[in-house]
Amino acid sequence: MVNLREWALPVYTIMMQMAVGGMLILWVIYAQAARRGQAALATRISQDAVIVIFVTAAAAVVGSHFHLSRPLLSYLAFNNLGTSWLSREVLFTVLFVLLVGLLWLLQRYAVGSPKLRLATGWAAVLMGLATVYSMSQVYLLPPQVAWNSLTTPVAFFAATILLGGLAVSALLLMNLYLLMLREQATVEVEGRVAVIRPAMRAIALVIVAAVITEIVNYVVQITMLAQGASSARASVDLLLGLYGVLFAIRLALLGFGAAGSVAANLWQPKSGKPLTRMLIPVYLAFLLILVSEVLGRFLFYAIHVRTGI
Repeated sequence: MVNLREWALPVYTIMMQMAVGGMLILWVIYAQAARRGQAALATRISQDAVIVIFVTAAAAVVGSHFHLSRPLLSYLAFNNLGTSWLSREVLFTVLFVLLVGLLWLLQRYAVGSPKLRLATGWAAVLMGLATVYSMSQVYLLPPQVAWNSLTTPVAFFAATILLGGLAVSALLLMNLYLLMLREQATVEVEGRVAVIRPAMRAIALVIVAAVITEIVNYVVQITMLAQGASSARASVDLLLGLYGVLFAIRLALLGFGAAGSVAANLWQPKSGKPLTRMLIPVYLAFLLILVSEVLGRFLFYAIHVRTGI
């Protein structure tokens, strides 16, 4: 069973993965626009999303301290970088937060060249991906059969893409909506639409691929555990038995979230409505995926059965 006192762990992992995924997706969009000579426009589009990502990651770091019995001594985690994945996770997390914060300052105060801002963003993405990788490695423990396989990092990275992609989609559409409330038809609005519209379509395809990856990952995990020792089979029994209803809801929400994202992208061009009309369906798809990932993280902790002492 999940120890209710450990709620800080799922909150931290989900929020950090959302921040990392959001930064990755956002910076791919930024880099594509910058390559077309639209670095200034890309900066204006991404600036508000960058500060939201920074706040999300910083809040995740603060929340993770509630898991510690002595939070003020958390800096001691840096002492074991050579041997501990947890120490590496802490280091990469701190670097990610600092680089995202630095990027926002560079954008907000127009400091440095566009190349410097582009490089800073990619450095943040790299540190974020290293954070998620280190996070997954922490759980690869031989006594924890349900965790100790490739399915754990695959699940963590798929969640990173799902949460980040839909969160950034909702943020970009919200910013566009607020801009259109002030300026009904301007070059700025048209420029943003030209960047955001194809990004929404690409993100929808990525979301579908990530959902398929998560479902296939479950099939692989269940098959491996079902063929394993008694403790492994006990994890399968928990997932499909005691928590079977939650597991079914989790999968259903994944499917509905992906379907909603795709449907919104198919409907909008045919409807002739402004791009901002996608905000509500995309936001609902994000909520469905978020709830699904919360359930998935609960199940991740709930079904592990320790072997040995």
